[in-house]
Amino acid sequence: MALSNNIQGRQYDSYTQVSDGTALRVVTAPDDSSAGLVYASGAAQTIPDAVTVLINKQTLSGRGGSWFVYNSGTTQIGVDMYAAYVSGAVDFLATGYEKVWDKVGSTQNIAAANTKHIPFNNKYRYVALVASTSAGTSAGVEAYLYALN
Repeated sequence: MALSNNIQGRQYDSYTQVSDGTALRVVTAPDDSSAGLVYASGAAQTIPDAVTVLINKQTLSGRGGSWFVYNSGTTQIGVDMYAAYVSGAVDFLATGYEKVWDKVGSTQNIAAANTKHIPFNNKYRYVALVASTSAGTSAGVEAYLYALN
């Protein structure tokens, strides 16, 4: 392969020699500013026939992202994502929340002592994650939200 080394393009700088041969040189620049990453976490105990908020209202302003849920308890749980678009939406389960929060997708079931990754690509303004169980109590449920620009 011919490599260009002129003012139009310095392809030579895109490659480097390593012990296994020629490798493509990659440069990454993390965006660790508060505008670049939304991170939230929550831990809760789910009880039968009640909704437990794992992560309350988070402002995404159009970012896609992923939920990571760890159910270290002994009972299967159901996890639901909710979204709101109204400016200044109330927290999930606050008075009047039913008017502004809508369920997104289907319930994700997470078995006891199991984990689940729930990605989403749609653009939401606010999101919340809740859990419920119809059987026994499930202690030790942890949830994490990561969303990037």
